[in-house]
Amino acid sequence: ILDISHDLKNPMSSIQGYTELLMKKCMNEQECEEYFRIILNNSKRANRLLNELFELSQLDSPEFSLKLVETDICEYIRQICGELVPQLESEGFEYEFNIPEDSVLVLLDTDRFNQIIQNLVNNAIRYNPAGTLVTVSLAVQNHQVLIDFSDDGIGIPEHLASNIFKPFVRVDDSRNSKTGGSGLGLSIAKRIAQAHGGDLTLLPDKNKGSTFRITIPAI
Repeated sequence: ILDISHDLKNPMSSIQGYTELLMKKCMNEQECEEYFRIILNNSKRANRLLNELFELSQLDSPEFSLKLVETDICEYIRQICGELVPQLESEGFEYEFNIPEDSVLVLLDTDRFNQIIQNLVNNAIRYNPAGTLVTVSLAVQNHQVLIDFSDDGIGIPEHLASNIFKPFVRVDDSRNSKTGGSGLGLSIAKRIAQAHGGDLTLLPDKNKGSTFRITIPAI
């Protein structure tokens, strides 16, 4: 509750303050546009946090269920990787995809599973500099599909690694939200992976960067 209150207080205070300024003071068009931009950005930030809190509560609800469909995970991940290319290129990131040509079937809620990938991409872009290499690879071991999402960026501090999937834990280790993250994305992603009968884990520390592993049972 303390984390939620803090994360909502900042954008709401900003919205209130700049709205009061606009109401009290005559300004030129440029100043008005800047204040409205700040109000809009803080509104989006608060709304994003509320939406993710709602989603987290949904995932924890006994009534929550996935819409599972038999899916070729290799073809699906290739398609997702193709959709990621414009986003990575626009941010100046390098990328490499290692997806086998085999057909491997899983039971998947494709919309929900896409949230896992998108969260990992957003985090990689949010916390790493341009030029970082993002790698997505897929392998099958003991009837388990292993999807590794790696980057060679700044990595995750050792004191955060064991708690990274807890709500409100951020790589920037602060509550100022400068990077724009809510600290809920990885918690949501892990719950979605677990709902598929798999998991989302952070692999042991490497020399550089980080590797998240998604596991899901093959049919």
